[in-house]
Amino acid sequence: MKTARALIFDFNGTLFWDTAYHQKAWASIAEKYGKSPYTEGQMHMLNGRTNSETIAFLVGEKLPPGQVKAISEEKERLYIDMCRSSMPLSLAPGAVSLFERARKRGIKLAIATSAGPDNMQWYKRWFSLSSYFADHLIITDDSRRAGKPDPAIYLETLAALELEGSSCIVFEDTKNGILSASRAGIGTIYAIASDGADIGTTEAMGETHGLLSGFDQFVLE
Repeated sequence: MKTARALIFDFNGTLFWDTAYHQKAWASIAEKYGKSPYTEGQMHMLNGRTNSETIAFLVGEKLPPGQVKAISEEKERLYIDMCRSSMPLSLAPGAVSLFERARKRGIKLAIATSAGPDNMQWYKRWFSLSSYFADHLIITDDSRRAGKPDPAIYLETLAALELEGSSCIVFEDTKNGILSASRAGIGTIYAIASDGADIGTTEAMGETHGLLSGFDQFVLE
């Protein structure tokens, strides 16, 4: 494998292993507004989708934009409260070391996440992300583009990097995220075996080049 010019990371479930917090928050939303309980199978199916897409699935009907926004904000308050009650938080094993190694070699770093900009402000504060990622290379949900597996977010990230997908490596924990990166022409994709990830599915996908249980396992060539 040629030396990568950029490393692109999904965030939730990849750099920050927070799947359990999201699952509990969405389960509360499903209980309050949904047509059925929120199951693990639904979680794997919806991972990487935007909040509005997830709400549409759970509620089972088209809601006015204002109500979708209110439910999304309610879910994120539940999630952030769970994160704050679990402080101190940390990034995935080996992540910071990989950031440092990449930076020394002049390799760009980017984030492509379905998280919204408000949550990203918390993450920047908790994990000092600005020490490693330029603001314009942290791509969040803009409430306009389609969620993963649509390639839009990775195409936007490549444009921000000013690079071709063949020169980049992506790290993702979900089927939707892996498909999104592949459809954007990313050259190399690694699945992350974080807590709660659908490892059996992501490891078996033809689009993935390996499975990592921590970033300390990744050899930067």
